[in-house]
Amino acid sequence: MIQVQISQMQSRVPVTVFQLQERIHLGNFSALETLAKDVYEKGTRNLVIDLSQTDSLTSIGLRALVVIHKLLSKNDNVKHLKISGATTVIREIMQVTGISQFIDIYDTVDEAVASF
Repeated sequence: MIQVQISQMQSRVPVTVFQLQERIHLGNFSALETLAKDVYEKGTRNLVIDLSQTDSLTSIGLRALVVIHKLLSKNDNVKHLKISGATTVIREIMQVTGISQFIDIYDTVDEAVASF
């Protein structure tokens, strides 16, 4: 089980926001992936994952973000996953690993939502 607060926001399109209440790790990454699959199956196409309460990511956490990105973009290869609130360290990890080339990172949820 992963602790996440889910909300809906509106930009030009509807956007679902996952505000993570803990870091993604081996014990909860599959729950995050399952949650993303569930909201996708219910119609979510645009997702912001808010990491403002997450101080670090493990490699399995990075994997979970990539899996979610692939799920959301499988039909049209558009960036449907955005990250907000990432610490400087998390941003650097995402840049070094190349993840930031296909998942955009924003300072705030509002900025991420507005980008859709």
